[in-house]
Amino acid sequence: MDLVYKHPNMDSVEIRQDVVYKVSDEKLLKLDVYYSNNTDVSSIPTVVVVHGSSTMEDIKDIKLFQSWGKVLAASGFNTVVFNWRPEECPGDIKDLIYFLLDNSNDLKLNVNNLSIFAFSSGVEIGVKNIMEINTGIINKIIAYYGKLDSSIIDMINKSCLPKFLIAMGSLDDVYSSDCNDNFIEEVRNLGCEVEFVLHSKGEHGFEVFNEGEETNRIIDDTIKFIKK
Repeated sequence: MDLVYKHPNMDSVEIRQDVVYKVSDEKLLKLDVYYSNNTDVSSIPTVVVVHGSSTMEDIKDIKLFQSWGKVLAASGFNTVVFNWRPEECPGDIKDLIYFLLDNSNDLKLNVNNLSIFAFSSGVEIGVKNIMEINTGIINKIIAYYGKLDSSIIDMINKSCLPKFLIAMGSLDDVYSSDCNDNFIEEVRNLGCEVEFVLHSKGEHGFEVFNEGEETNRIIDDTIKFIKK
């Protein structure tokens, strides 16, 4: 299982692996950082990749998320991919963000400009828990084939409105393609910019299962969204 999208420079990306960000019940929760070749850290955002539910302890090490880390870094963003326990301990993701804030110099990351890139159930659980921190450093939220929790709306920092990109698949059998319609309307009423993309043949996990021009275009548009 791998990302169908490729970047010509993705295999030359520098990676710092297996940094422990939390110890819990004798389990080591780890992150990897995929580095852009841009050495001016302050000029580029940091992308935090949030996986969804999984029985695997090391989902960050599967090809799909390794490829996402490489593609995003090759596209110009320092990227964090990490393991967490969405159902068992959703607070892991808060600890991850606090760890990044406390160790940004060592990790060489710009934590004043974070883009959260969440997938599937990581959209609902992960984004909600991150927004509870309410630091005002979340500039962009990308949600792939998942439902955003409506409670996020009350957590948005009105002085630092995040921009949203929401991508759904029309053939998704896990989340309805219109599941975020009310959320989109409400955050737009707050003044947030929202881009909505519907993959006409997209399944749940379209970047794995739907190879082709439409998937590539959505990923290209995602990269442009993070850059702007």
